[in-house]
Amino acid sequence: MRRPRRRYEARPRVRGLEMLLFLAASALGIYALGNGLSGLFEPGKGMQLAWFAVLAVALWILFIQMGRVHDAWPRRSGPESRADKPASPEGATRASLWRRLIRDERERTDGHSS
Repeated sequence: MRRPRRRYEARPRVRGLEMLLFLAASALGIYALGNGLSGLFEPGKGMQLAWFAVLAVALWILFIQMGRVHDAWPRRSGPESRADKPASPEGATRASLWRRLIRDERERTDGHSS
């Protein structure tokens, strides 16, 4: 029996079209940035805001695509993923550090105030 297709799994044709869109938006964004900033390097010309608008649209498309890739990123599950995790999470280490710093500061200020 075939497993059900996940929401983010795309067919190869769709993946190819998304890759072409990503490459086209990247190329357009680089071209727009170059044309928009060309006025800085040529005397008598200013920056061209229309090209910056094109750059903004290209970046918007790229950010949308990166969000889709992040949502579809494969996640590891099982014993091998648990072996890679540290014994104490980073948040717990930070919290204990702050508790220790606050305790040391209280001891220092209590000793001087009496």
